[in-house]
Amino acid sequence: MNPTPTKSFPSAAVKVRLLQDAVYSEDAELWAALVRYQQHIENYFQEIGLELVVHEQDGFAYVKQVDGEDGGGIPRLFRRDKLTKGVAVVGVILREQLLHFDEKIHDETKLTIRKDEILQLAAPFFPETNDEIRADKRLEAAINKAEEMGLLRKLAGSEGEDRYEVRRIVKARFPVEMLKELRDQLQNHVNTRDNQ
Repeated sequence: MNPTPTKSFPSAAVKVRLLQDAVYSEDAELWAALVRYQQHIENYFQEIGLELVVHEQDGFAYVKQVDGEDGGGIPRLFRRDKLTKGVAVVGVILREQLLHFDEKIHDETKLTIRKDEILQLAAPFFPETNDEIRADKRLEAAINKAEEMGLLRKLAGSEGEDRYEVRRIVKARFPVEMLKELRDQLQNHVNTRDNQ
């Protein structure tokens, strides 16, 4: 007996992608389906305690877990990963760079940054040690984790220097309201370390 083939819904690919990562407007087919079926997708995720967040102006959308009592006793689907210090530093740097980029008038729509720029901006937040290789590895690991989280996308063909696109999802993960507080916490950590 042959199993009945399952029916594929036009919004299925968008729903799956949203469970994996953010959806960006540059992925025209998924974005068009998201916009067309937005109400249906919102309702679908609402049933399982997730909220669809769409930033049309910045061209990205993602789902997040509904917190507290609004979740209605539904188990968490997404783990709450505590950010390591390294990823927090990289995230704050990327968010600040994106903020400066958006304040300027220019023809570019995407912010790109070299790996050595990120390393240079992050270095003051890491203790100076005799073992520079170890410190570099920690920074490299933080950049790799930021890439895994979708904050950065490595660009192809950078001829010997790693270049990344700063993904706009960083705006949602590091909102402007939290930026000063996060930077102050990181700076206090550095100051406490220096005074020991």
